[in-house]
Amino acid sequence: VAEVAATAGRQMRAVGARLALSPVLDVARDPRWGRLEETYGEDPELVSRLGVAYVRGIQSEGVVATAKHFLGYGQPDAGFNQGEMSVGPRRLRDVFAAPFRAAIAEAGLGAVMNAYNEVDGLPCAGSAEILTELLRGELGFAGTVVADYFAVSLLESYHRTASGKEDCARQALVAGI
Repeated sequence: VAEVAATAGRQMRAVGARLALSPVLDVARDPRWGRLEETYGEDPELVSRLGVAYVRGIQSEGVVATAKHFLGYGQPDAGFNQGEMSVGPRRLRDVFAAPFRAAIAEAGLGAVMNAYNEVDGLPCAGSAEILTELLRGELGFAGTVVADYFAVSLLESYHRTASGKEDCARQALVAGI
């Protein structure tokens, strides 16, 4: 995995790219989820080992890895792509945050992308608890947090936690995006 990622990193640099939107560190726990094929699997240790190897490989070539999707995207209720996830704090950390923890601590991960889903009612794109307290505080992440494509606007249109573009932007900014 590290060799493949290093090759991808060299090829990206050759065309001027410096940010990879990978690896996917989602621990996939619901086979109905429509993005299952993008993951390394259902085991947090396997996902951690492959994720660390990928981050080391691509970043060895001067390309910043963006681990995604923080957090809990692989076990949505009913398999719905943007569905919420109900989970206790221990499983959240021991299973779903474990690959991110490993990539940060062992490989110096440079960037993280938030998930579209909610964790116990908190939309990941607008949650300081998830992106600041857990990701930066507990996991010690000091890199860049990037929003998934429509994550910020979904705070208004899907999650209904914001009213208008300014409120969406404020929530994302407070959360650390």
